[in-house]
Amino acid sequence: MKSMDSERQRAVLDTAMALFAKEDLRDITLEKLSKASGVAAFDILRHFHSADNILKAVLERELELMAAAAQAPELRMPGETLSDELHVLAGVILDQYRRRLPFLGKLLSEAMRDPRVGALFYGTFIVQGRLLFTEFLGIRRQFGELRDDVDVEAAAAMFLASLTGILLMHELFGGKEVETLDDDRVLRQMCETFLNGIVKRT
Repeated sequence: MKSMDSERQRAVLDTAMALFAKEDLRDITLEKLSKASGVAAFDILRHFHSADNILKAVLERELELMAAAAQAPELRMPGETLSDELHVLAGVILDQYRRRLPFLGKLLSEAMRDPRVGALFYGTFIVQGRLLFTEFLGIRRQFGELRDDVDVEAAAAMFLASLTGILLMHELFGGKEVETLDDDRVLRQMCETFLNGIVKRT
């Protein structure tokens, strides 16, 4: 991608995310993005080359923001247990997902109609997001807290799927219209159940 100053890149990505949350992807034209962001259409096209690249850049940026909100995986506060740490990390990710619900909801809807969007969403947001948990578990295994036979990538994939499942069912698929979810209780139990299968027993 050719250079575009950071302020204009931010304007394009902020505008793209706002538009993605409200409109179908096929209805977001280069002209509309240019007008709303204040960045010339030619400059947007020269830098990003395609709508797919703009969406990918939005997803990657959102992942970076989510990762920045999470505690460094090698940092353990005094008195914290492994369960406490995982509970905090899961809570941060759940909160970050909730902040992006309109955007994520539209993306999921688009992915059902367009496999390209689904693949792009999965390849960035899901796969890269899973790395947060993979890194966390990998460091905990290095510290000798997890069983040596634990596949941290598979375990991270399972945990993230459970976490996103809670969000989807409750927030996007009508769950909050039926019941109130006690986040802290559900996350605590989910973390305890998950760790029970992978923690090294002394």
